[in-house]
Amino acid sequence: MEKVTIKDIADRLNISPATVSLALNGRPGVNLQTARKVLETAKDLKYTGSRISQKSPANMGTAGFIVCKRYGKVVTDSQFFTALISAVEHAARLKGYTIMLMYCADEAELLNTLKLSENSGLAGLLILGTELSENEIGTLSSINLPTVILDCDIFGSGFDTVTINNEDGIWRGMKYLYDAGHREIGYLRSSFSIRNFEQRFSAFKNFLNRHNLNSGERKIFMLEPTVEGAFQDVCELLRQGIKFPSAIIADNDLIALGAMKAFSQFGIKIPDDVSIVGFDDIPMSSVIEPNLTSVYVSCDSFGAAAVDRLLWRKENPDATATRLSIGTKLNIRSSVIRAV
Repeated sequence: MEKVTIKDIADRLNISPATVSLALNGRPGVNLQTARKVLETAKDLKYTGSRISQKSPANMGTAGFIVCKRYGKVVTDSQFFTALISAVEHAARLKGYTIMLMYCADEAELLNTLKLSENSGLAGLLILGTELSENEIGTLSSINLPTVILDCDIFGSGFDTVTINNEDGIWRGMKYLYDAGHREIGYLRSSFSIRNFEQRFSAFKNFLNRHNLNSGERKIFMLEPTVEGAFQDVCELLRQGIKFPSAIIADNDLIALGAMKAFSQFGIKIPDDVSIVGFDDIPMSSVIEPNLTSVYVSCDSFGAAAVDRLLWRKENPDATATRLSIGTKLNIRSSVIRAV
C-alpha cells in the first residue's frame, strides 16, 4: 500500500497542500473547522508523515483564561468571541496545556478570580480585556502569574498584550469606500466605549482629515453594539427623518447588521442607496443578503499568538513587555457599490 501524502489529504478535501500542512502542524492561518477536517481525514487515511501520528504533547499544566464582561453588550456569545475562545483553547492544547475558562462581570469578581488563580497552581493567565475599565486595569497590577492581555491596549502596565490592528482595519475599509467614489462617509459608532472602538473611530477621523473629507464628522451615529440594539436605534433615527450618507462604516459587524435590518424595513436598499462596511467579519456577514463587506481578523492567529506569548513570558519573566498586533484584511462582498 502506497504511503499517504499531504497531497492525498488535500485532494480528498479539495483544499491546498499548504493548508493541510499548516493544520497538521498546528500553525495559525487555518480556521478551526478546516483544521478539524484535516486531522480527521489524516487519521482516516492513516497518514503517518507528521506529528498527527505521534503522541499528544505531554500534559504541561493548566492556564487560566479570564473573560471580562463589564457591559455584556460587546463581549457576548457572538460568533467572533466564541471563535476567539475556541482558538485559544485549540492553541493551548497543541502546546500540551488545558484552559480553565473564567468569567468576571465587575472589578470585585475580577479581584476574587485573580486570587483564586494564584492559589490554583495555574501556569499563567490570559485575560480578555475587551471591556476592561480603567479601574480594573489597575487591579491587574497585583497579579503574580505570567499574564498576557488580549484585545486591549494597556499603556504603561508592564503586561504583554495581543491586540487587533484596529487602525489598519478601518483604513482598509475607508480606502475601499473612497476608491469606490464615496466622498461623504458616515460612521456607526458604539454607544458603549471600549479601546477597540476608540481606536477605530480615531482611524476614521484620521482618514477623513488626510483626504479632506471632514464633512463626514457630521455623520456620526451612536448605536448600541448589538444587532437588535442597533436596529432599534437606526429605526428611531429614520423615524426622525435623519438622512444617512451614501456610505457608512461600523464599529463592528453586529452594528452593521442591525443597521441593514433597519434600512430594509424602511425601504432603503443596500448597496443602491447606502453602501456599508463592517468590522470582525463574523460568519453571519457572508450569509445575509446582501453579503456584508467586512474587515477580517483571524481568531486562529490571535489565539496562537496569545498562547505563544504566554509561554514565552513564563520562560522570560523579567523581559520587557511586548505589544503584538494582529493584522487585518478586507473581505469584499456585495454591500458596497460605486458612487454615481
